[in-house]
Amino acid sequence: MSAPILIALAVFRPNPAQLKAQLQSLAAQTECTVRVIAVIADCASGPLVDKLAAELGLDLMRVDTDQELDSVRAFEAGIAEALLQIEAMPDTNDSTEPPIALCDQDDIWHPEKLMQGRRALERANAQMVHSDARLVATDGTTVLHNSMFAFERRHKNPGLRGLLYRNNITGMTLLMRPQVARIALPFPPQSGVHFYHDLWLGLIASATGGVTLIDTPLVDYRQHDSNVMGAVDRTSRMTRKLRMPDAMWLRREAAGYGLARYLARSLRARLSDANVDGRLPGTVPALKPLTPYLKKLGGTGWHLFDTLKLAVTGHIGLARIALGFGIINLGRTIWSLRMALGEGWHDARVRFDTRLYSLSPGVSPTPALLDNTISEKPKSHTALADTRKMPRWAPAFTEAGPALTILVPTLNPSEIFAGIVTAFDIGLGLAARGFQVRFIATDLPVSSPAASRNFVLRRLSQAAAAQGAAARVSLHCGVKTPTLPAHRGDVYLATAWWSAHVAQTLIQTHQLEQRKFLYLIQDFEPNFYPWGSEFADAMASYSFDFVPVFNTTLLRDYFATQGFDFATPDALAFHPSIDIDHYAKGQRPPPAQGQPRRLALYGRPEVARNMYEMAIEALADFITAEGLAEGDIEVVSIGLVHAPVDLPAGLKLVSLGKLPWEDYPTYLRSVDIGLSLMYSPHPSHPPIEMAASGVRVVTNDFGPKNLSTLSPAITSVPAYVPALVTALRTAWNAAPVSQTDRKIDLGQLGLDQSSMLDHLAKTLEVSLPRTKAVS
Repeated sequence: MSAPILIALAVFRPNPAQLKAQLQSLAAQTECTVRVIAVIADCASGPLVDKLAAELGLDLMRVDTDQELDSVRAFEAGIAEALLQIEAMPDTNDSTEPPIALCDQDDIWHPEKLMQGRRALERANAQMVHSDARLVATDGTTVLHNSMFAFERRHKNPGLRGLLYRNNITGMTLLMRPQVARIALPFPPQSGVHFYHDLWLGLIASATGGVTLIDTPLVDYRQHDSNVMGAVDRTSRMTRKLRMPDAMWLRREAAGYGLARYLARSLRARLSDANVDGRLPGTVPALKPLTPYLKKLGGTGWHLFDTLKLAVTGHIGLARIALGFGIINLGRTIWSLRMALGEGWHDARVRFDTRLYSLSPGVSPTPALLDNTISEKPKSHTALADTRKMPRWAPAFTEAGPALTILVPTLNPSEIFAGIVTAFDIGLGLAARGFQVRFIATDLPVSSPAASRNFVLRRLSQAAAAQGAAARVSLHCGVKTPTLPAHRGDVYLATAWWSAHVAQTLIQTHQLEQRKFLYLIQDFEPNFYPWGSEFADAMASYSFDFVPVFNTTLLRDYFATQGFDFATPDALAFHPSIDIDHYAKGQRPPPAQGQPRRLALYGRPEVARNMYEMAIEALADFITAEGLAEGDIEVVSIGLVHAPVDLPAGLKLVSLGKLPWEDYPTYLRSVDIGLSLMYSPHPSHPPIEMAASGVRVVTNDFGPKNLSTLSPAITSVPAYVPALVTALRTAWNAAPVSQTDRKIDLGQLGLDQSSMLDHLAKTLEVSLPRTKAVS
């Protein structure tokens, strides 16, 4: 009897009836046996999965997780377990190993899906097979469209390069050989979700043996509001007018091109590694189609050729994408050459000539005689205005009732930082308490509404999601959309000084009923700038009529010391929503004999308040003072990617950039000493996260900020190199951080998030109606 086909199933807050229907369809597969590997991505649905599998007599094993996983991470865990299962199977080899399938929790497989897939895989001698799907409504029976390929106008044979224009492989339809999975893991890192597992797996399969399509629906794809990525109707887009590229169009195309280039280069690196370690015996990867992404410069012609070919064959939407990629690729080449030969060459020539003229005759020629003068072409006054301060949309007062409207710079997952996440959590917490909440991106266009909504709503608690809080949340793009739904009773929440200006303008221009807005204050933002226009505009935002919401009592106290009368002792202040247990509960690895200890710098050279230069100086002096050498210490930087730095004694600071959130706590537990500076009254998260992970961390004071009161693992000293060096030396020679010192109470920095939200809810219910609230 052949080995069972392994099915990786991701489970996240499922509808029990829909999950049961899916499991029934797995149990009903014909001419094959199956084993389901259920990844419990919500950390809670394991008992439900066990119960349903037992009722159906389904061979199922669970993969439990200690933290919630998004769909990409969940399938990564399921595929990893499937490979372990295969390795444990007796008497299997490359030709007899069972294939691996992927499964969503709410679709319905046709009985012959796996049987037909396995036959097609063997018949075509391919690495992967996938099929069409039928779109059905939430009830699972009403057919919305007989073909996802037709509905989305998918290219049936796009080839390797074509997959990077638009993926045509849906994960729940694919069946792949284990070799694809072995090469694919681990998935390339990403911040937020910008590519899905099925695209990465399809690229590997296409480059190492091919992908074949079963051109008939073998799955019923349930289309509903909670799909991570729903099917997109492209059947009516053939007559859409072409529009001239503008800045927003270029930005959208650049994001798509950047992803394609990233995946192409990741694929080349992964296949090179697989050749070296034997995962690709006797296989020559077919990477020639990726040439335009792999070249250092050039490659535009390939995309223009694709544009013509796709247009001639009727794939107009794909032709638009190929043309966009060609334009971005050409722009990349021109920009690179200009930076190398243009601005730098011009500036250097001007500086040299100025020095010459200073020698003789002592003054420069009049501007009319110079061949390198500044352009006399006048600039528009609008080009010099700070557009962030003005709303780019007009409110359309069409809503039946008012909402809390939260103004955030961006809703794109890869551009979101901790301050925006705090705003998300406030909005979601108030939605859970019964309020309508509207998020508006004020600065950057929304690249993928579905990805943004999924990213935001995954932060809802399971109880709030189960009771319908998601239905009270809407996301909007204030950059590309000329009008947005509104109500004259809306209450605005500003999250940065420029969005405070936006809120003030909207209130005054449209004579809104609520004259005050909420102002989420997370730092003293004027200090981000030299004295000038931005400093003045940031200061001006504190003169508006608002209700402050301070991120920590430390920040509130700092505003009070600066004489702001709204920073009263009873002004609302909350502590950072750091999940201390997420960092503190993990076990640190035992010290390795003869191995260097690790020091991690929170390194962000582009952010002045993180004092990168001072940190480097302190590190160098610390290494010299302690007489450390290569075998004693490993020095790494986490935060933003930057060039390596040579340090004394032949040591080198190596930048790791931004670590994936899921990997961050584990990595911190491998760090012994931390250095994290922030010249600001706001307590940045890294020192607290490091200390909770068992790291002895050195940071700096600022006004009333002294983080050493939170834990003995934190040493806070003046922002002065000798003081930092002394603190680093003390930390280096101190005993390991105890488990007790890793338990940090953030209560002294303000209210916990739940109490803060309850307080806000009482403030808002005077002006905003509640629907059914979640207790």
